[in-house]
Amino acid sequence: MLIKPKLTVSGYRAIWNKDLNESIVFEYTLAFAKMIKKYGDKNKNKILVGRDARKTGMTILSAVEDALKKEGLEVEYVGIIPTPSVLLLVKKLSALGGIIITASHNPKEYNGLKFVMDTGLFTIQKEVNEIEEIRKNLTDEEKKYEKDTKEELQEIDNKRFREIHISEILKHINVNLIKSKKFKVALDPINSAGSLITQEFLKELGCEVSVINGKLNGEFAHEPEPILKNLSQICEAVSKNNSDIGFAQDPDADRLVVIDEHGVFLSEEYTLALAVKNVLSKNKSDVVVNMSTSRMCEDIANTYERKTYKTKIGEANVMEKMMQIGSIIGGEGNGGVIYTKVHFSRDSLTGIGLILELMATENKSISEIIKEIEPYIMKKDKIIFSGNLETLYWKLKNEFHDASINTEDGVRFDWPDFSWIHIRPSNTEPIIRIIGEAKNEKRINLIFDKTKSLVNKLNI
Repeated sequence: MLIKPKLTVSGYRAIWNKDLNESIVFEYTLAFAKMIKKYGDKNKNKILVGRDARKTGMTILSAVEDALKKEGLEVEYVGIIPTPSVLLLVKKLSALGGIIITASHNPKEYNGLKFVMDTGLFTIQKEVNEIEEIRKNLTDEEKKYEKDTKEELQEIDNKRFREIHISEILKHINVNLIKSKKFKVALDPINSAGSLITQEFLKELGCEVSVINGKLNGEFAHEPEPILKNLSQICEAVSKNNSDIGFAQDPDADRLVVIDEHGVFLSEEYTLALAVKNVLSKNKSDVVVNMSTSRMCEDIANTYERKTYKTKIGEANVMEKMMQIGSIIGGEGNGGVIYTKVHFSRDSLTGIGLILELMATENKSISEIIKEIEPYIMKKDKIIFSGNLETLYWKLKNEFHDASINTEDGVRFDWPDFSWIHIRPSNTEPIIRIIGEAKNEKRINLIFDKTKSLVNKLNI
């Protein structure tokens, strides 16, 4: 199994000073600049650059700016700000494109790059392929990186950029209704990109906010991925402050996790399900999710007689399908909500707005709403795998011969009892991911045990 980091529709992520350094940043940025100049609007010349709060961000910013300027492009730094903010700003400010310096939910030793086209959308696979092709063919002279030391980069006050993002969400939710509820909200933005903007957004909604880890210093107080084992602090904060709900974000604030009023962590799968429930109650739209997302979204869509489409993993793949069929709601079960009335990317702030609006509209607590959604038992695991993937898939197909099979992204097996399992290599880490779901624990454990047994036998 190939474990070398590579550029995908999810960007490029790697451990700093291992598989990511200033030269690699410079080369990828240079290749992106050449590509976007070729296909972008010839009347535009500005690239917006934003970042999460990781310590290595300013070093990477310097290499990014040098590469863009080498290609004759104007650079506007928009500061430490959520990934969805940058995508929105590229469209709103009519920029040629954007670059986000982030490793999203990866551990603190990682950093990376995400590339944005002038449409305000991430690069899709054909654009990723072209960036790689251009990078491969850079001359030695072109990729020679000489750091510009004329001026030291400074952090900026990006309040005007934050306000653009906030105001766009406020247009598409019932602000007055939410304000009337005076919700008490606990927030954990992990000392990164969501820290200021999310507090400002919640205050615009009339919420009383209790924040932990709310500084822009990149000092992650726990592991960044917003999953149960990493979020004990926010669960405690909800209980301590008698909050109506708690929210946790990942470092670039595109993913959102919900804590109920009792301090109980809700699976990250509930975030999108709650957003879908709200949107479909007021709009006619089919739903798009990735292949590892819980069936809860599909069940909710069925209630409203709407179809659910499944795509390969990766926000860009979900977005591409949403645009193709005209869907306004979709996303990924890892806490990523895409609501295209606001804009075209996963956005934790939009997710917060939709969930608070749902609570206000139904006049129910978050735990009461959750009880109305039929639950599934989901298991997730990741394994470093050095065997042959195709051999693994072949063995699994023989083992699960009674299931329907989808090989669009790794391999997924579905059974008539609504249980399923999805096995695929990660886009961002040297592992395979195993995700499955069933109506009861016995059933999902049986499927998981058979899968992991085969994985372990082939792991050399």
